[in-house]
Amino acid sequence: MRPVHRILVPTDFSPPSDEAVHAAIDLADHFAAEVHLLHIVAPQVYYADMPEAMLPPVADFTREMITVAEKRLRKTAKQAPPEIPVTTHVEESLEKASHAICDFAAKLPADLIVIGSHGSTGLMHILIGATAEHVVRYARCPVLVTKQEKPSGGK
Repeated sequence: MRPVHRILVPTDFSPPSDEAVHAAIDLADHFAAEVHLLHIVAPQVYYADMPEAMLPPVADFTREMITVAEKRLRKTAKQAPPEIPVTTHVEESLEKASHAICDFAAKLPADLIVIGSHGSTGLMHILIGATAEHVVRYARCPVLVTKQEKPSGGK
């Protein structure tokens, strides 16, 4: 196995993403690696026929999404012990999240991506796609997919 120095953890702040963060922190501790938390924001799109009065609120909404994501990433980063370096990143992208994640991982460059899976199947999988599956398929580095533990007694 090649050395692991940079672990990228894409997060949408969901429980499966939280599982991925915990796994990445454990791995970073083991490998003496750094963790990079990433959140992708889809900027609000302006339409040619959009009334001019709506343009500033749409732009403000994108800025607010970025600000909220930065705050949440800083809070998430505090889960790591102080000896593990954690860097946070918020990226704007019009691409699918999976493509933006793979592009960012290549640019970093990441040695490992740890991503949570929502475990969608059937119609939900077809409608919204599986970000983790796409990342596994297209990333240039190894990918570890974590799944949220189901409560005992659950199916």
